Amino acid sequence: MYNQVQEVIREATLGLDDELVSFRRDLHAHPEVGFNERRTTSRLVQRLTRAGLHPQPLKMGTGLVCEIVPREPVPVLDGERRPARVGLRADIDALPINDTKDVAYASTQAGVAHACGHDVHTTIVLGAGLVLARLRDRGLLRNTVRLIFQPAEEVSPGGATEVIAEGALEGLDEVYALHCDPRTDVGQVALKKGPITSAADRIRVSLSGPGGHTSRPHTTSDVVAALGTVITQAPLVLSRRLDPRSGTSLIWGHVQAGTAENAIPRHGVVAGTMRTLTVEGWERARTLLPEVLEHLVAPFDVAIEVDFDEGLPPTVNHPAGVDRLIDAAQSQLGRGSVTRTEQSLGGEDFSWMLQRVPGAMARLGVRSPGETDWPDIHRPYFDVDEGCIAVGVQVLSRVAAVGAARLS
Repeated sequence: MYNQVQEVIREATLGLDDELVSFRRDLHAHPEVGFNERRTTSRLVQRLTRAGLHPQPLKMGTGLVCEIVPREPVPVLDGERRPARVGLRADIDALPINDTKDVAYASTQAGVAHACGHDVHTTIVLGAGLVLARLRDRGLLRNTVRLIFQPAEEVSPGGATEVIAEGALEGLDEVYALHCDPRTDVGQVALKKGPITSAADRIRVSLSGPGGHTSRPHTTSDVVAALGTVITQAPLVLSRRLDPRSGTSLIWGHVQAGTAENAIPRHGVVAGTMRTLTVEGWERARTLLPEVLEHLVAPFDVAIEVDFDEGLPPTVNHPAGVDRLIDAAQSQLGRGSVTRTEQSLGGEDFSWMLQRVPGAMARLGVRSPGETDWPDIHRPYFDVDEGCIAVGVQVLSRVAAVGAARLS
């Protein structure tokens, strides 16, 4: 059976290649930001319906789920595990940045671009759904598979928590995703057991006081000096209060206070991000940082307000989920198709799904083989070698179609 599945996946993927490249380019030319992905959702609904599937748009107005079940119930012999219920997730939103590429499929929407590869992720999960439908029609689909097209990965709070709240993960045994990786060649997926991304929080610290003249700082509260202390000392103090193995990094990216060189302002703001490599370190850092900040500014007699966004935990890959992806890639593409990757300091809201359902995320190679330089994600000229689409379709189709592993 497994050899039949392998051949059908390869043949079906090859037959869909031109269509999927065209679909990806259409999405790339018509990007939509988080919670506004209506055209994208409509295009997915149309194609899945044409394949004889039954996509269900999410109540939030964008995104959808689509379940593919075996044609007939799969018999389970004594001692065998029951077939699995497997989720495949794609994020469908774009970024609010300009597309500067000189290609026919460049963004037609000013200030919006698929600069993180979500058009590729979406196309791959669509392609996997079409391949799985063919396996179903030939009686070769063992597992029930749920396609999850998630809106708003790039915003905070993101769409993953709302998708979860709508019940998109209910009943699943495993869930998998891919993410474009410009550091890895097309034809390969890069994997890591355990955390593969970091926790990510956006932080805004607002300070206020009565304001005053710089010639009489003793009669007021020096907001600017307090900001300077927060900027320079908070990362240092945090590094001494947290286990260094948590890998916590607090970096400021914005500061604003005052308009005149001889006036102490009444208000000041500093904002940045905190990234942490472990779940335990993330939870501790979120509790500790407000306390550290209050102690740092106390000598300046300023009022402080600390705002965290919802934040993201690390994306933690289940070891058995990684093994399943390795087996899927090597079965479809050969032994040279799998490589290692390191943990990233980037955030990814698939992490919320992996807290509910075990599984894994793989990094998908999108760099043309032989190239030594490739545009990084979140840059206005980011693009992919579209050979990556067939690679992703085969890997996700295989990991979803067969095997009854229980990840726990």
